[in-house]
Amino acid sequence: MRKPLRTLADIRLGYSFRTKIENDAQGNVRVLQISDIRNTTTLDPYALPLLRWTVTSRPPLLQRGDVVMPARGDHYEALVIESDEPMVASGQLLVIEPRSAAVHPGYLCWFLNQPESRTYMLKNRAGSSIPSLSRAALGDLQVTMPSLETQQKILDLAQLWRREQSLSQQLLANRQKMLDGIYSKLLES
Repeated sequence: MRKPLRTLADIRLGYSFRTKIENDAQGNVRVLQISDIRNTTTLDPYALPLLRWTVTSRPPLLQRGDVVMPARGDHYEALVIESDEPMVASGQLLVIEPRSAAVHPGYLCWFLNQPESRTYMLKNRAGSSIPSLSRAALGDLQVTMPSLETQQKILDLAQLWRREQSLSQQLLANRQKMLDGIYSKLLES
């Protein structure tokens, strides 16, 4: 069964900061930006800049299980927030908050990162110099919704695939070191 994303989750833009984000050791909230989620599957919240929240309203903190993804640019990689560290998403990010326990945040993230979803996002963005994806366009994305059990099986399989990729990369790096050693020995003789 396919459902529009807007029926499964609330979608909002991150907070638009009026000034440059600079690290403040006395800060009380961390700031998540596009560059922090590009080309990664995990997030170290303690590597994010700290900011002292001085706005009179409460900060729109990210919650464990929220999914974030860029609202602008050419790359739309989604990432699940798996930390309780106080974080605010910058205005360059879309925040997707699953509404129901029937939607596993990890599955939603996985689905958003699939080629079909990325193709949809690229086709439905607007703007010429820096294209952007609107909340409405993202909300119209049709999400395939299997049972929670099937969602978990997909996540388990995806985790195995990431582990296999990591091990393969380590194997190739070790093989390169071995060959470099053999080349050195051959050149010495």
